[in-house]
Amino acid sequence: MNRIFKAIMVLGTLAALSSCYKEPVFEFAQKGPDMTIDCDESALMGGKIDFTADLSDAEYPLSVLNAKLYWDLEMGLVASETQLRTATEGTYAGSLSIPFVKDLSNGIAAVVFNAVNTHLGESFDTVYVAINRPQFESLTLASGDSWRRSLTPVEGKTHEYSYTGTIPADFKPFIITPAIDGKGTEVTFGWNGTEIVPNGLEPIPFDIMGSGTVSFNTRTFEGSPFIKIIVNGSPAMPIPSGAFRAHVNITKGSKLEVEGVEDMSQWYVDPDHFRVETDGIYFNAVDGYYNFDMNTEHKFVTVRRADAEGNTATYADEGAIILMGWGVAHPVMTSQVGWENGLYLTLAEVEDGVYQFSGKAVEETDGTTVGGVWRYDYLSFKFFGQAGWGAEYGTVTLTDEAKKYLQNAGNIELAAGVQLELGAEYVMTVTECTPLDANTKFNCTIDFRKK
Repeated sequence: MNRIFKAIMVLGTLAALSSCYKEPVFEFAQKGPDMTIDCDESALMGGKIDFTADLSDAEYPLSVLNAKLYWDLEMGLVASETQLRTATEGTYAGSLSIPFVKDLSNGIAAVVFNAVNTHLGESFDTVYVAINRPQFESLTLASGDSWRRSLTPVEGKTHEYSYTGTIPADFKPFIITPAIDGKGTEVTFGWNGTEIVPNGLEPIPFDIMGSGTVSFNTRTFEGSPFIKIIVNGSPAMPIPSGAFRAHVNITKGSKLEVEGVEDMSQWYVDPDHFRVETDGIYFNAVDGYYNFDMNTEHKFVTVRRADAEGNTATYADEGAIILMGWGVAHPVMTSQVGWENGLYLTLAEVEDGVYQFSGKAVEETDGTTVGGVWRYDYLSFKFFGQAGWGAEYGTVTLTDEAKKYLQNAGNIELAAGVQLELGAEYVMTVTECTPLDANTKFNCTIDFRKK
């Protein structure tokens, strides 16, 4: 009985304490901090906007001050921003970097200041700043640790600068502006893999040797000299691999027309995507979009199936079959495809639903036989439905001829005890390809034979 009484007393005490407890309620501020802004009213692109803010709040502690730069306030796209911690009342100083962007005209930008206290009260102020593109007395053309030359203004061409003279043998140039608007900010233009950009990490691949003229426009970010290649009317742009890529919409049987390349007859074009005749080179694959990668240094073309935007084609959408693995290569065996995304090949669809890949059998170390695409003593590859892992082949049927050379061991490999004949040409044909099933697999038949 005594135990029951004590238990009742404890429960009663807990109930009493519970009835006295009140959930704390966060109190939102009705207004933000008092704020007075002093800000630059004009600045140069690529430079900085300096500002100070006097902040106080009679009700709550301060928290942060946000400053955001908008090229167009109505569009709401932030060009630059910064945040200052504002724990105590007082004056805070900061700056906003102004991006150096191409093609943007001089104009009025907006800097929006937003002060916040610890109870989420906010206050705002907007300052309008005139932004102009800087004009320089000169730019610096820099290569290596010590080679420096001046790019000077071109008469009659606003924002155009050039240098004419000798060029070092190991020319790896960047272009550097002087300090902008007296605040010590320099902008270095480099290469991002496809174009000249501020803060580009790679040297600009100007096509110049010995001597000549280098030019650069600080409005358009266009420079020269560059190789200009046009493939069947489509301009080729530089890509990180060092080649030039043209996105081409081409039909089977079309003659290959290339501007900016001397004597295409001296280039290697694979025998699956192209047909070489006495009067020129003709496209041999089905109609569609393709990326033509023109390697001007080693004089070969790599063709990959693409979509209308230039992205890698897929099996589901364009019927593309991607080849990855070891023992297969392009254009020489020292460039084996492997399993890395981006190093893939797309099989040439020579007729609707008929795919082909062909070339010579060579040793693994052979880096001189152009068209040596089969490793004579080792093969291990698969077909995929995209440039990387995902959809892939399911059931593979080998023709009787293919079984003389190949086996399906999960990957397609050389049959037990079989080696290809060194120097001989072999053609792989893929047919009877099914749509993707519920497991994103497609079935196909492989024929493989000596040519």
